[in-house]
Amino acid sequence: MSALSAFSGIDQAVFVAANQIVARSWALDSLMAMALESPVVKAGPLGALFLFAWYRLRGRPVEVRRRVLAITLLAVFLIAPVTKIFSEGAMEPRPVVLAHPGYVLRGGELVESPRLEVRLLQTGELAARAQALRQGRPTSNDFDAFPSDHAAIYVAMALGIFLACRLAGVLALLWTAFVVLGLRVAVGMHWLSDIVVGAAAGAALLVTLQFVGARFAKRLDPALLRWSQRWQGATAAILFLLLIEAAGPMKTMERLRDLVSGVLGGGA
Repeated sequence: MSALSAFSGIDQAVFVAANQIVARSWALDSLMAMALESPVVKAGPLGALFLFAWYRLRGRPVEVRRRVLAITLLAVFLIAPVTKIFSEGAMEPRPVVLAHPGYVLRGGELVESPRLEVRLLQTGELAARAQALRQGRPTSNDFDAFPSDHAAIYVAMALGIFLACRLAGVLALLWTAFVVLGLRVAVGMHWLSDIVVGAAAGAALLVTLQFVGARFAKRLDPALLRWSQRWQGATAAILFLLLIEAAGPMKTMERLRDLVSGVLGGGA
C-alpha cells in the first residue's frame, strides 16, 4: 500500500470493493481492457468534448472559452513530465504487483512480503503484465504508481473543459472519474490515494495557470480569437495533433525527452 498515504486502510477497502468486478466474465474483462488500453476509448470522448467546447457558439463568450481551453492544453503538457519525475522517484508498487511473491529487507534479512488477494484481468496488456510478474520479470513501470500521471493529466483536461463549457465539462468529469480512473483502481493499476494525489496536483496546476491567464485576458482573448478565426484550418489541425498526443498520454514527448537527453549527453 502507499507509503505516502495516511489512508492505507481506505486504500485497501476501496480497492477490494472495486476489484470485485474483475474476472467475472471474459466479455467484461475485454471491455475493461479496451477502455484501459485504447486511446480512442479512453481519451477519445475527452478530445471530442474539448472540440465541442472550443467550437460551441452558445454559453460563455467564444474568446473566453478558447483562452480557457488553450491554457488547459498548456497545463496538460506541463503536468506530464512533472508527475513522471515524482512517480519514477517514489518506487511505489502497484496493487497488481502485490498479488505476486515479493521480498523486503527486514532486520537485515530478506523476508517474503504479505501478498494481496487480487482478481486479475483475463485478457489484455495487464494480463500479460501479470504473467510476466509470475515469471519474476517486473518492469520499472510496475513501481511507478504514485502519484497517478493519468489522474493528473485527465483531471486537468476534464476540469478545463468544465471551466469552459459546463455541459461538456460534466460529461468529461464523469467519464474521467468512472472510466479512465475508476477502472485503474478496479484492476489494480493504482490505489485510490495515487489517484487522489495525482488529481489534486493536476487540478492545482490547472487552476494556477487559469488564474494567471485571466490576469492577461484583455490581451490574450482578442488575440487568440482573431488567430483561431483567421486560421481555422491550421487551428483545427494543431488541436487535433495536440489532443492525440495528450491521449497517449505524452508518448511522443517522452521520446523527444529521451532524444534531447541522448544528444546533450553524447549518447549513441
